[in-house]
Amino acid sequence: MDKQNYENEFAQINKIIECQNTSNSKEALLLANYSKEKYPYLKNMAQFHNILGLINFKLSDFKKSILDFEKSIDINPNFYPGYYNLGLAYFNTSELEKSYKFLVKSIDIKKDYKLARDKIIELLSFYKPNFSTDNEIFNLDQKIKNIPINIDFSKEISDSEIIDYFIKCKKIVYKTLKNLSYNKFQIFRKKSIFLNCERHKKIFFKYNSIPKYCFECFKVVIESKNIYDLLKVTLLFDQITFFSNFNRKNMIDKKSKNVVFKSIIYCTSLEQALEVEKNTKKILIKYFENNFLVKSKRGCHEYEAKYPEYTKISENKTELMNFPEKWLNNEKKFDEENTKDGLEKKIKVHNTIKGNSLHNFLIINNWAEDQNLSLDLK
Repeated sequence: MDKQNYENEFAQINKIIECQNTSNSKEALLLANYSKEKYPYLKNMAQFHNILGLINFKLSDFKKSILDFEKSIDINPNFYPGYYNLGLAYFNTSELEKSYKFLVKSIDIKKDYKLARDKIIELLSFYKPNFSTDNEIFNLDQKIKNIPINIDFSKEISDSEIIDYFIKCKKIVYKTLKNLSYNKFQIFRKKSIFLNCERHKKIFFKYNSIPKYCFECFKVVIESKNIYDLLKVTLLFDQITFFSNFNRKNMIDKKSKNVVFKSIIYCTSLEQALEVEKNTKKILIKYFENNFLVKSKRGCHEYEAKYPEYTKISENKTELMNFPEKWLNNEKKFDEENTKDGLEKKIKVHNTIKGNSLHNFLIINNWAEDQNLSLDLK
């Protein structure tokens, strides 16, 4: 398509994108549908159907977004963003085989498409293709998964054991990937529970009110002494059977003045959190003596800064902060503005595959660079 012949159409697409970025998705959808009638040539443009698909995707209408993205690649079979976005949409409908195939197609068209590369890497931490594939990212991920850890998890783990293992991973990765930058910084092992944190945070930042769901979200937080211990907990979260029953996350937290090497276990009740805290202390004492802090809390750091009483834990539930029912109005308003039917659809959560992965290694490499930890190749 000659861009010069469609100046008005491209200008209108930019207006729709601006509306999507500055207003709510429903208004962007109205503008897109209005534009389609005013500028009929838009229907012939892959870019228009792609942005329409992104709007419907944001509105959680994945079936409609898939139709839009399919239209974009029907118009232009080499329109790689359309294949990439189809991969994202199918990921959220739990059709992981289709997700993988479309993501691979996008990177086949544009070899240096880093968004697609990174999404394939993330996807392979949930999914293993059951068909023959010669994609180099898949092959590299399999090599990482097959590296033996050779660490005795029945006793204290040394720092050198941890570093040696990750240097082995880096040697293999660097043979294929010269660019080790990655767009993820937290290792999140998932267990079939849709937390929907993105929605909850948006509501909080827009209205200064904590969503009702978050009042039943409890966490056990492990604060490690240093990055070596964070790496050990990261491996323990995967290797110790007890932890596999929960959503759990490892990260370097920089929200406060001091850097915190943090690991989190997500719980669904106060009683469960207190029990998990007790068991976690028993498990970790074997590996770290007393070089760690384990505590139960409720909700996220952002909530605590605004409402300090919210995160306070007590076995006496009457001492916990209760949900102000008037805050429900904020949730209803948010959902009405950002979903087609006023209800946020639950996204299928895919269990993380046990073991290390290219996804995990690249996040750990980000941590190492952030903390000036040497993973130099020997």
